[in-house]
Amino acid sequence: MRTTQFIFISFLFLTNSVFAQESSLRSQLEQGLGYRPIQSDVEIDLPTEQDAKQCEIKVSDDKRGLIILSPQKNTLRVFSDANGDGRVDQWSYFQNGVEVYRDIDSNGNGKADQYRWLNSAGTRWGIDANEDKVIDHWKEISAEEVSREIVLALAGNDVARFLRVALNEEELKGLALGESLNHAVTQKVSALKTGFAAAVQVVALKGGDAVEWYQLNAVLPGVVPSGDRGNQKDIVVYENAMATAGDSEKTVQIAVGTLVKISDNNWRVLDLPKIYDENQLSYTFIQPAAAQTSSGSASNEVVALMNEYQEIQLQIAKLPADQRPAKHKEVIGRIIQIIAKVSTEEERENWIRQLADTIMDATSRNEFPDGSEQMEALFKTVNKRGNEELAAHVRSRQIMTDYYLSMQAGGDDMRAYSKWLENLETMATEFEKTEAGIEGMMQLAIYREMSARSAEEPLKWYTKVAQLAAGKPLGEKAKGAIRRLTSAGKEIPFQTTDVFGKPFDIASLKGKFVLLCFWDASTIPHLALIKSVTDKFSDAGLQPIGVNLDADPQIMKTSVAKAAVSWTQLYTPGGLESSIAVYWGISTPPCMILYGKDGKVIQPSIQSADELQQIMTDATK
Repeated sequence: MRTTQFIFISFLFLTNSVFAQESSLRSQLEQGLGYRPIQSDVEIDLPTEQDAKQCEIKVSDDKRGLIILSPQKNTLRVFSDANGDGRVDQWSYFQNGVEVYRDIDSNGNGKADQYRWLNSAGTRWGIDANEDKVIDHWKEISAEEVSREIVLALAGNDVARFLRVALNEEELKGLALGESLNHAVTQKVSALKTGFAAAVQVVALKGGDAVEWYQLNAVLPGVVPSGDRGNQKDIVVYENAMATAGDSEKTVQIAVGTLVKISDNNWRVLDLPKIYDENQLSYTFIQPAAAQTSSGSASNEVVALMNEYQEIQLQIAKLPADQRPAKHKEVIGRIIQIIAKVSTEEERENWIRQLADTIMDATSRNEFPDGSEQMEALFKTVNKRGNEELAAHVRSRQIMTDYYLSMQAGGDDMRAYSKWLENLETMATEFEKTEAGIEGMMQLAIYREMSARSAEEPLKWYTKVAQLAAGKPLGEKAKGAIRRLTSAGKEIPFQTTDVFGKPFDIASLKGKFVLLCFWDASTIPHLALIKSVTDKFSDAGLQPIGVNLDADPQIMKTSVAKAAVSWTQLYTPGGLESSIAVYWGISTPPCMILYGKDGKVIQPSIQSADELQQIMTDATK
């Protein structure tokens, strides 16, 4: 007799933990296809009425989610219960079989409080602390996406949208600037709130859907090294960055000024936007002896080509699918012409990077089957001695392009993923001294740590990163991971502060089992599972200590309140770049470290509640 399986579908159309039998899943298909991302600026696959009738809905292999497939067997939607509590907490949306957006309920109350753009849709990760469907702050946003937010804020006269990507007072403190730099930046920050209305009038973009952001133009980012001007850590910035945008009447170059990196993949702007004027450049952190233009050749011919390139891009989304590959080819052709005509090597390299990104993006949308050949030709062109940084950038995009094409061809997804990892390892080894190569090594180290049974493989990559990026943030993070992964059987000192600023020293808890549980707002649901284990072993002397890794102190306070666990909570600002995260090399919470009663580490990398229970069972026998 067949066993009936139950699966929670989605609180959006089955509330209060109602479950549906597998036999009734088909009845949920139409409702599932009707759902849209809470944040609307993302393109997802929307099947036609005829195609919708041929879509398929099925239970995921782990019995904790529903998957909706197109007639071509591409994934369209996934509704899943990530933490196993019987309620859907992730709503994933796909384009061309690739996840591009995810709504997340991190606290299990049935309302999304995080929004993530993924893969070809970008890298944004927004936090909605009060769950009103409006992003309160960005946990992650790239420099390119910051410039796009500025353009759209200008078009919509939306000061709140602008201030979400503008440096604020708390983030300024986190930069740990010296006195002179801090004074100059503080003045800029104070002007951001009051000056935006005037900036809207100066730039004068037409509002609404007529406005398009095209790209960020800037020279390579610069680093003000720690101690150079009194700053306590490295500062990574773009000076005189510019955004290219257009409305129904014109294309404009908008000066967005200085962009500063506040944490991993998280950037902020320091200046009010204005129309770009190469004779009125300003500098915040890096003042050259002689001012240089930051981007974009003034040549009329180049400007004309840029306008053509942007116009063709605008046409693509309006065309039938079978006509898009040819238009992508036209876009690529214009970029190649621009590369041939720009006046400086710096501009040329920036446009080559743009070309690689454009080919990869078109391929990810399943609209450019020639992507592999184009990337191969581009890589051969730039792969020359003395040009390793550019070649590594192109190679990293080539690897992703080949991965997208493999996924689109069907077959074994795991095999395609394994091939991507293999290519990433080859690239990281070949270009080990480049930024892309070192970042690739860090990706490999993190992945190997999460999937390997021993620490040997991740330690190999962490060690390389620590050596090649010595003295840099990524190198320090790798050193922390090495410290953690080699800590078993050692008394590792650990002093910091709790959420109230009170000193904490792990040595004071000698005589107890001590669990350091690293977490942030996105992992709150996991704390309930971990707490069930710590409660079970409390009589055995297990003392759990939470280590919050939210970048923003206000989000930290909200997270601690929502988590509702009575543990001592440790905290230093900076999120995954905080002194705590760097010391232990934590990149992917939740993660746990277990100390024994003798003050020595028992296990330096615990990933789940089940793993913790087994380790504590063995330790207390």
